[in-house]
Amino acid sequence: MPQPHDFARLTSITTPVWSRDGRTLYHLRGGGLPQVWAMDANGANPRQLSDHAEKVAFLRRAPQDDRLIWGIDAGGDERQQFWLLEPGRQPRPLTECHSVMHDFGAFSPDGTRIAYAANDRTEFVFDVLVMDLATGATTRLMRREEGSCAVAAWRPDGAVFAVVEDRSSSDQRLHLLDVATGSARELPRRGPTRYAAVRWAGDTLMAITDAGGADFLRLCAIDPVSGEASEVYAPPRREVEAWGVSPDSALLATIENDRGYAVLKIGPRNGDRAVATGLPEGGIVADLAWAPDSSGLATTAQSPLVLPGIWYVDAASARARLVAAPDPRADAGVEPAAFVRPELVGWKGMDGLPIAGWFARPAGLPPAAGWPAIVWVHGGPAGQTRANFRADVQMLLAQGFAVMMPNIRGSTGYGRAFMEADDGAKRRDALDDLAAGHAWLAAQPAIDARRIGIMGQSYGGWVVLAAIGLQPALWRTAVDYYGIADFVTLLDRTGAWRRSHRAREYGFPHEEAELFRQISPIHHVAKVRAPLLVLHGDRDPRVPQNESDQYVTAMRLAQKQVRYERFTYAGHGFIRPDHRDRVYDAVAKHFRETL
Repeated sequence: MPQPHDFARLTSITTPVWSRDGRTLYHLRGGGLPQVWAMDANGANPRQLSDHAEKVAFLRRAPQDDRLIWGIDAGGDERQQFWLLEPGRQPRPLTECHSVMHDFGAFSPDGTRIAYAANDRTEFVFDVLVMDLATGATTRLMRREEGSCAVAAWRPDGAVFAVVEDRSSSDQRLHLLDVATGSARELPRRGPTRYAAVRWAGDTLMAITDAGGADFLRLCAIDPVSGEASEVYAPPRREVEAWGVSPDSALLATIENDRGYAVLKIGPRNGDRAVATGLPEGGIVADLAWAPDSSGLATTAQSPLVLPGIWYVDAASARARLVAAPDPRADAGVEPAAFVRPELVGWKGMDGLPIAGWFARPAGLPPAAGWPAIVWVHGGPAGQTRANFRADVQMLLAQGFAVMMPNIRGSTGYGRAFMEADDGAKRRDALDDLAAGHAWLAAQPAIDARRIGIMGQSYGGWVVLAAIGLQPALWRTAVDYYGIADFVTLLDRTGAWRRSHRAREYGFPHEEAELFRQISPIHHVAKVRAPLLVLHGDRDPRVPQNESDQYVTAMRLAQKQVRYERFTYAGHGFIRPDHRDRVYDAVAKHFRETL
């Protein structure tokens, strides 16, 4: 039987990027610290191009040649630096100010410059800069007053690029920036609007958006003067999450979110498009990369049973074939036949709101009393548990625990109204969804209703700590990964650039003092019954380690059962191989002993 840490060593192959001649696929490959690789278009001849002791976070190719740019931070601190690889040379850094966050945006159409956002002037604010790649000279084109932004796309004529100002998870603003003058113009909008995947298709500005008051995200053309959105593709009751137009402008590919599954459609830009076949069944798809000759596209695909790999989808037939995938036996000694597929389930929240989730039972017959179960809560809250491969979930199933993963209110993928249903004073309603999910789980014949635990990460960690304090009778045991203990201290200590962004989600301390007292777990420690495992990294810029420090101190003062695992040189997540081994072993041990 595999050990828990064996699952931590499973790898992925993702992020396909074509060479200019279409003969090579650059990509990211590896486990917690993926690196840049290249392979032939058919998956043969893989070769490693980068060798950092850090995770490569993104990969882009210049439009006119095969120069590559990627980004790494230091120990998960999110202060990303850019690296450039020119054909025939060794990789070299483009930025080396390790106290600054650099967010890559776009190449200029001629490939001579890059545009990006950085908080080099003050950590509170991201400005927009342009770098000349030949000289390294930078120009500050947009000097901003507040918060974060991202360069979305450079217009093909090189004169303008789009900038998305990110005010909150449900509120972005779209600006057009004149490259010659540095003048920016905000596009009009009717109210809070979400924008994603903002790019030009020729001279047409397109984006995934809910502009105009739509509940679900759809693909739209955006008028560059009025800001009005004209629907290009809007599937009923589903959100579009990715799109790509072929280089010859004739074909369109879209990915839509079907209750957590992904549906890829490909075909004529102005005609009927077919659903792609041959991809992993019941999974998700990402990273649409059109081949230079428009014959098809490369994409990352995975499912609960299939690790992330790269597939090629033929445009004419909409049929997919595997290009490259990890080997779980070789990488980790894990047998893929033992993986379990969760089923999509649902229940009603306390107010009747439909809640969806995923439920998986270990292979084989349950014990006489039923399986012990773990409820795993995603972060965000603007996130969604999907039909992807989860090494941690497969590890828990192999250890004999059933797993249920709810998408409580506040999750994305179900429209704006659902995402905003936990805002402000409605925050505790999400815990009611959790209690209703617990009741659904406890009623399953194969589950031991007396042995249900809970775990979660980031905002999901807050859900864990809030649940064991405000619903102590429900939860037998708990695991918290870098969760929020006190919303007041979180907003005081989180990265300066994200304080106002998070306050627009949770509330501003001077306005919500009583709400924060009610929902901050630090104030409910005395009621906790569940033994707790807490895990946190010392370089976490989002939920600083102080959140776990103070909560564990309070638990110990109240003589509650708590174990604290602190990690050096770790950010908002555990990506280093030794950290991942330690996390998987600690979590499995905690649940074996307490559940």
